[in-house]
Amino acid sequence: MIAHIREVDGEEQSIGNHSRNTASLCSGYSRAIGMEKTGELAGLLHDMGKLTGEFQTYIRGQSNIVRGQIDHSYAGAKYLRSMTENFGEKYEGVSKLIGHIIISHHGLHDWLSSEDEDYYSMRIEKDEGYKEILNNLNEITDTDELNALSESAYREYTELIGKVKELAKAESVDKDIQKHSYAFYFGMLERFLQSCLIDADRTDTAGFLSNSAVEKDFDLPGVWEEMSVRMNERYELFSSRTDPISKQRNSISDRCFSFANHPVGACQLIVPTGGGKTLSSLRFAIEYCKRYQKKKIIYTAPFMSILEQNSDEICSIAGIENFTEHHSNLFSELESEEELLEYELRTEKWDSPVIATTMVQFLNTLFSGKSSSVRRMHQLSQAVIIIDEVQSIPLKCIHLTNLAINFLTRICGATVILCSATQPDFNQVDYPLLLDEKSSMTGDTDNDFAVFHRTNLISEIVPYGYSYEEAVDFCIQKFDENGNVLFIVNTKSAAQKIYHQLRERCPNTDILLLSTNLCPMDRRYKISKMKTLLKEKRNLICVSTQLVEAGVDISFRCVIRSLAGLDNAAQAAGRCNRSGEYKEPCPVYLVRLKEERVERLENVRQAQIITQQFLDNQQITDYLSNTTQGKYFHKLYHEERSKLSYPFDKRNPRNNILELLSLNGDHYSMCPEPKPSRFLVQAFKTAGSLFEVIDSKTVDVIVPFNEEAKQIIAELEKDQTPSGDKELLRKAQKYIVGVYNSKRLLENGAVRPIQGGVLVLNENWYDPECGVITEGAEQEILVF
Repeated sequence: MIAHIREVDGEEQSIGNHSRNTASLCSGYSRAIGMEKTGELAGLLHDMGKLTGEFQTYIRGQSNIVRGQIDHSYAGAKYLRSMTENFGEKYEGVSKLIGHIIISHHGLHDWLSSEDEDYYSMRIEKDEGYKEILNNLNEITDTDELNALSESAYREYTELIGKVKELAKAESVDKDIQKHSYAFYFGMLERFLQSCLIDADRTDTAGFLSNSAVEKDFDLPGVWEEMSVRMNERYELFSSRTDPISKQRNSISDRCFSFANHPVGACQLIVPTGGGKTLSSLRFAIEYCKRYQKKKIIYTAPFMSILEQNSDEICSIAGIENFTEHHSNLFSELESEEELLEYELRTEKWDSPVIATTMVQFLNTLFSGKSSSVRRMHQLSQAVIIIDEVQSIPLKCIHLTNLAINFLTRICGATVILCSATQPDFNQVDYPLLLDEKSSMTGDTDNDFAVFHRTNLISEIVPYGYSYEEAVDFCIQKFDENGNVLFIVNTKSAAQKIYHQLRERCPNTDILLLSTNLCPMDRRYKISKMKTLLKEKRNLICVSTQLVEAGVDISFRCVIRSLAGLDNAAQAAGRCNRSGEYKEPCPVYLVRLKEERVERLENVRQAQIITQQFLDNQQITDYLSNTTQGKYFHKLYHEERSKLSYPFDKRNPRNNILELLSLNGDHYSMCPEPKPSRFLVQAFKTAGSLFEVIDSKTVDVIVPFNEEAKQIIAELEKDQTPSGDKELLRKAQKYIVGVYNSKRLLENGAVRPIQGGVLVLNENWYDPECGVITEGAEQEILVF
């Protein structure tokens, strides 16, 4: 009986062959957490429901049945449940776990239905063609093999669940928190094994249908050794530098390298801005992979500005053949259909030894409902994961991220490095992140911050705040004193208004505006121009939103920051006197803009309140110190504790994603008797559909920025094949801007829909200086 038919040559793959190949791959992926037999059993039975004549006529195109109409996913789960009934209830836990995985191998489910009924039981009650399936089971396996695998799976399950229980207890003495944590980790285990099965199934299917190898093999010891050689060559170039900043960067790097001498779970790399944390963390990761046979290095950053800046350097050390860069802008730069297909495969599998990606893609791997995201999760096991600018994790994601990191480090053998000059207080919340006892990679950081003291943070907050005109006066005054100024604000509206007033007042000065109203290509051009002007020591004023704040390697003599979080102030200071090129510390001023509308930006407004309390505290003298930053985050998380579990319903704080992914209490309480296991009722599908790292209600619009963009638009306006549309839309990514008020732009004739509903901006609505012409005080959307 056949599972697949290859279109190009009519070759058939039997269900037995596909099931055994999937079982082998799934077993290998699951080995990382000690559940290889569990994975093998899931892989062996996942397509058991295809063992019917009905499916055979469908796959051969001999019936009117459409794709997805035959439920082939229930049978394996039903069979495992019958084994539990026949051989003992001790198998119930593991059989349900594997049953969940098999039922969901084409998409996540909520285990309580919309009527709050036990969805798993509903599915395994089906019996369409089940007798025929049992009669044909010998095409895949036999009873002896299944019994042996079930015994092994039970032992693996029992051992792992013991670890999960201990992990939940390690977090808190609060019994309710322990129950939620345990249920959450149980859900993480299910998602991990789901990832193994989805990847195994798709990998074998793709390999057969393309008649080519999809799975890549890497000589990991060789990869780590080559990377080590390249990294050492890089540091030999730095070691000869004798200025204080370079010497301290080398010291930080050496301490990170030495930190690889002992086992590491979750740790912190607390480095002042400009301290070389990316290369230092990568140096640790390479050495750690060599010593402890880790299988992957994953670098993740919140902003495209950081990722694009660091990816080239990481790739040069890893080697292009060992490296995958995963973000939307790269998607637009691929030249051919073959490159696109390879890129899509590698970004779904994350099987390269070194990955560089965004925080969005990392968190989606853990929480998104898309199968392509779930598929990657098992690749996080036995990996060294570097989370750069960790303070940028959104408030609503704090508890989810903490618990996920605990699972990755304590269950999946991962090592996680939290990198930032402004370290959040993740271990002082209701669901804490469990850091190692020796958590600081560099030890005492006081001397590092003392050597890197290149700025002074100065409060210029006046009782009623500055008007835009007064802020411009202040900016011009500081520009006259320093020769260049970076002015960072919270909203695009504020940035534009200050920029236009500066243009009127300083017509002979280079003034640049940066915001996400500019398309990515335009932003790249303006940042490059800004770096050139600074290098040439030309007079310059740059007005920017938060996008320039972290990761962009620039150095102004003076920075002005509109009041936000104290961490924003520290990151802004990192764009000032970055390499100590000015001998005396340079000024970073905090101002309040009374006309800047932040009422709808709840996180900014609360951060302003807490920052002001710190500014008013006479006992605090260094706002940028690691100690002060830690206290700031502790207070922020305490004040905002109701937001840390990803609430999605303001009327009921229990309606949060953490609840859906753990005990799912409201729905469980409504579930009729007999109720399912308390820890097997997660609402994966609902949680996955609700989860967004950023609350972006924007609509993408292609802008006619240059001749290439105009040519793409012209081609899209013609009749295109689906593949042609896909190719053109891929190339258009670097010319896309997300806008909030697309309806108003349509009404005003600013945008027009073309082929496939794509929106295109009319040329006179893109300002060469400011980008898309819009109205309103929109917050920047910075994480891609």
